[in-house]
Amino acid sequence: MVVNSLRFENSDGPAPTWQLIGNIGKNQMIMSFVHMNAIARFDSLGVEAYDCYDYDRFLDNKTNTADPDQMLVSVLPGSGGAGESRNDLSLEGRILQGISLENVMVRFGDRGKVKAPDCRVLHTLLYGTPRLSWRQIVMINTWDTRESCTRKMIPYVQLISAMIL
Repeated sequence: MVVNSLRFENSDGPAPTWQLIGNIGKNQMIMSFVHMNAIARFDSLGVEAYDCYDYDRFLDNKTNTADPDQMLVSVLPGSGGAGESRNDLSLEGRILQGISLENVMVRFGDRGKVKAPDCRVLHTLLYGTPRLSWRQIVMINTWDTRESCTRKMIPYVQLISAMIL
């Protein structure tokens, strides 16, 4: 996809209506819940079974009302929930974040820090809450990567490559 042509449609609406649309030559490519589900059914439950965050709330680097109680304390037990360092993660959290940084959401800078969106995903993987939609996370991170001024992230490299193959 040509980065300059990418646009985010329905970003103010519910997550299942979101669309990332880009043009390649004369062709228009669309990433949406429906299109991603047709390629691979990663979200096996219906849309209503997932806890959908709005775009800004998911990327907010502070805990918010949609987060599970004690999320930071559970994921960052080494700091009592106050730290941002990878060293404060639980052993399981450190392993999952390592896998994520290498294969899922590749990040080149500040790899030693843990951000609130990382904690949301780690809490989901460790405890099952919040119930996050894989499609929503991919769309949020793809758009966030495009909007990032430093362009130091590559979203979901291994997973998107596997879907394409």
